[in-house]
Amino acid sequence: MIELVKQYRHGAPMLKLGKQYGLHRNTVEAHLRRAGVVKRPMVKMTPQLVERATKLYVEELWTTAQIGKKLSVDASTVAKALKRRGVRMRPAVAKRGDAT
Repeated sequence: MIELVKQYRHGAPMLKLGKQYGLHRNTVEAHLRRAGVVKRPMVKMTPQLVERATKLYVEELWTTAQIGKKLSVDASTVAKALKRRGVRMRPAVAKRGDAT
């Protein structure tokens, strides 16, 4: 679990680590806690961040992954915030080619 701790300290999200090691997110969190790792604070999608994400998505045509990286949140967090705001979502890049 030393590598898991190292990766978390270098910014890897708990969900990604869980998938990589075949563990539930709560198990990853327990391993980190036992190793004395302080959990990173969660970034919340404030109204200002949702506004910024909306402009990037709608006007600049950024992907949710690009926005998430810029705002330090997961792409799914961005997508959920945009959907709650009523933004019409574009098809995923992988699915755009299927519509021929």
